[in-house]
Amino acid sequence: MKRMKKWMALLCAALLLCGVAAISVPVEEAYGYSQQEGEYNIEQYKKKAEEYKKQMEAMQDDKNRAIEYKLLLDQRNAVLQDQIDTVQLQIQNTEEVIARYEVEEKAQYELFCKQVRQEEERGTISYWSVLFKATGFADLLSRMDFITEVMEYNQRVIADLRQLREQLTQSKTDLQKQKESLDETQTELEEQIAEATRVMNEFLEQEDALQKLIDAEEEGAAQEEAFLKEWLEQNPENKGDIESDDTQGVLNGLIWPSNARYITDKFGWRDAPTAGASSYHQGVDIGAPYNSNVYAAQSGQVIQAGWNGSYGYSITIAHDFGVATLYGHLNDYHVYVGDYVSRGQVIGLCGSTGVSTGPHIHYEVRLNGERIDPMPYLPGYIPWW
Repeated sequence: MKRMKKWMALLCAALLLCGVAAISVPVEEAYGYSQQEGEYNIEQYKKKAEEYKKQMEAMQDDKNRAIEYKLLLDQRNAVLQDQIDTVQLQIQNTEEVIARYEVEEKAQYELFCKQVRQEEERGTISYWSVLFKATGFADLLSRMDFITEVMEYNQRVIADLRQLREQLTQSKTDLQKQKESLDETQTELEEQIAEATRVMNEFLEQEDALQKLIDAEEEGAAQEEAFLKEWLEQNPENKGDIESDDTQGVLNGLIWPSNARYITDKFGWRDAPTAGASSYHQGVDIGAPYNSNVYAAQSGQVIQAGWNGSYGYSITIAHDFGVATLYGHLNDYHVYVGDYVSRGQVIGLCGSTGVSTGPHIHYEVRLNGERIDPMPYLPGYIPWW
């Protein structure tokens, strides 16, 4: 039993190595990758990078204005805070002076009472009824008219102290109102600063996002250049010939990749339907419903499946004799790189991913990596223009 398991393991390993060896053969070499294909891909990567750079340059002025505005608001806020601190200090100083005058006023009043008692004890003037029948300090001051000989000086001092205290109290009230006004201004300014900070951060985030996109496109261009260099070394000549019966057999054997028959945008020059879309359409658009089946137009091997830049989710299948097909803007894909698919097999679902204005299948036919018009191989199409 152990020997049987050992032989089975060796057999599986051998089969696995054969599978890896088969997959490791460059499918582009057998299925139509070309110098034109590589150069086109490099051009597209660089074009996208330049577009993102232009977008970044276009937003630089707005970003700089946002930063300058934020700095200006910060400076205004700093000046305003200094004013608030100054007014607060003035309020504190005024409160200290008021407290001091209150102490002096109280001391003067106590001195007045002491003088009254001393005069009464000496029998000079009978102040008892005047002093102790007073209902309050204000009433007492009004009764002081009867004892002006003794209290004229005290009355003047107390009146001056009271006037000063009242003036200071009014000054304190005015300062508090001024501080409240400054606080309201600062609150409004802080709201403006918060909004300016948000706008500035949005610009910085956009700039960072664009820079990442630029880096990704430039990295893609570098990888494609390296791949093209290696491919040129291994493949000095292309494999397909449009005049050959074999190539024509593959092209004429292509079936519709959808049950829909509407062509909403044809191959060639056009007005770009949305930002980021090409003005030279490299395929045709088939107006298929959302989530409808997408079929392999011909048997072959999947050489690309997944997210593919402006194509969104896409699948590329390499067929025989230099022919390849691409299916773009998919909502989902059911096959993976290295899979062998049969003509008519469901490979994904129609969608609107990538640079797209609505659900459709972007369908390309390539020969030796160069895009050719798919419409001759889509019999019975209905033009939607």
